[in-house]
Amino acid sequence: MTCNKLRCFFILISIVLPTTSSKAMITLDGNIDSGSLNSYTVAGNTVNIVGRDSYAGGSFRLGDGHWRWLYFKASGVQNQNLTFSVKGEFGGDGPCCDDTSIETDHELYDHEMVYSYDGENWQFFPHANNTLSTANANPANDLYTFGLNAPFTQDEVYVAYALPYTYNHSVTHTQQVLASPWAEPTASGNVNGVIGQAPAGVNDIGKDQLARDLFAYRITNPATDSATPKRKAMFVTGQHASETLGIYTFEGLVDWLISDDPRASALRDQAEFFLYPTLNASGRAAGLTRSMLQHPDTDSNSYWRPGPISGNDWDSPLRTEQKLNGEAMRNDAAATPGNSLDLFVDFHSSVPDYEIVGPNGLGSESPLPGLAGQYRDDWAYITSGAEGNDWWQALRTLQPNLLQETSGTGPSSRTSTGYALNNVYGLNADMSVTLENQFAISRPISYYHDLGRNVGLAMYEAWVQVANPLAGDFDEDGDVDAGDLDAWNAGFGTSSGATHLLGDADGDGDTDAADFLVWQRQFNGGQGSLSSAKAVPEPGSSGLLIVAVIGMFAFTTSARSSSKLTHT
Repeated sequence: MTCNKLRCFFILISIVLPTTSSKAMITLDGNIDSGSLNSYTVAGNTVNIVGRDSYAGGSFRLGDGHWRWLYFKASGVQNQNLTFSVKGEFGGDGPCCDDTSIETDHELYDHEMVYSYDGENWQFFPHANNTLSTANANPANDLYTFGLNAPFTQDEVYVAYALPYTYNHSVTHTQQVLASPWAEPTASGNVNGVIGQAPAGVNDIGKDQLARDLFAYRITNPATDSATPKRKAMFVTGQHASETLGIYTFEGLVDWLISDDPRASALRDQAEFFLYPTLNASGRAAGLTRSMLQHPDTDSNSYWRPGPISGNDWDSPLRTEQKLNGEAMRNDAAATPGNSLDLFVDFHSSVPDYEIVGPNGLGSESPLPGLAGQYRDDWAYITSGAEGNDWWQALRTLQPNLLQETSGTGPSSRTSTGYALNNVYGLNADMSVTLENQFAISRPISYYHDLGRNVGLAMYEAWVQVANPLAGDFDEDGDVDAGDLDAWNAGFGTSSGATHLLGDADGDGDTDAADFLVWQRQFNGGQGSLSSAKAVPEPGSSGLLIVAVIGMFAFTTSARSSSKLTHT
């Protein structure tokens, strides 16, 4: 083929120079489990988001343009350095501390959004990249922006206001819990722990929603069930659909209760726990904030008193989930010996409340003007008069940053905690607690799991642990039994830093055969023997370990005797 000079030049250029590819189209999808997104536009590297209206309590009503929960999947973002922009007033707790100079959306000043490439492992957008432009005259013009200030490394990324905990996550976790030998469906549930279903419907932006199962389970050691009442505690979560940090705390408690920790084992022997992880399954799946699918314009926690008192009480067909959960709670607690609950805890989350400062007064100082000396952290509303409760005092020692706020909730309250206290139509609980985790403090999921574990450890310390345990009472519950052998087994082989709870009977800092012998001598009130110790059933291979240790101890003793004879 022939060409003139000009034509050949352009052919050469087209071969040598790469073709410039256009950027991938950025799309956002809020129609995912727990997703929440009204609309969006993309202008260059800026993604402009319109949040869904949220019912946030107080003066903020659905339809007033106050956003609170955001969760969506963004596609086409690889190698793009994006800024996300959210316009409109945040659905906060109202003016702070009677200081009108501070905008009602002050909770965003120190907030960090989160992102994930797989929907499981989450990271925080850097706070340094946040901006918040406010206008007291018209908060609808407020503008909150955030971003990585770096390109995304994958094509899809999940973005949320806070660490999401989807409805399907609760389904999966419930299945894992029920696989434990220490968990079973409650009296109200079927074999899968289902106590009923939240009905299907359409959410506030016209998206169809499926019916959702509601779950409950009981955790205890079934071998210690008898006509004698055990301690009873009930834990619930998910009432406010987007308050996900409370659900992670609930998860941490549950995982510890079914764990091999000897203290959890000792607690299971003496107590039973009723747990409800899906108080508002429909609202969570539908991406709502504090409301449920059947009644999206009211705070679902204000309708726990059984009716008929008004059309919005739980006897109304608009309150299916509360009716099913509330009746299951009462029936499940009544299905075992004992007439009252020792403890009821409802796990929530909240934007910062700068008015709660103590009395322990720990936490981070507020960065806001006019709030010098104010603190913010997690807190709990506890029943008035229960400030000295042994469990609460133990929890405050284990979790010193947890602030205390005495609640005015009483047995006539329409909240879940009021229902718990009522002895006529409710649960007759001795103590009712709302535990609040603050969104604005950027902590990993492990923090909330640890807090949940401490809720359980506080019950162990208050209800089970004795002050002066025997040397062989490794779980410190007041007797020497097979549970202590489990504790020794868990710590066996620790060569330094071993504690009594890890099987160190003689206080020498390790867990070895000598500690086992102390346990064996005190086992069953001193009536044990090596043969009876070997007969104690143990999970897995621990029985073989015990036989090996007994043999090792016998060999060591024989060797020591031979050595003494040689040097005599």
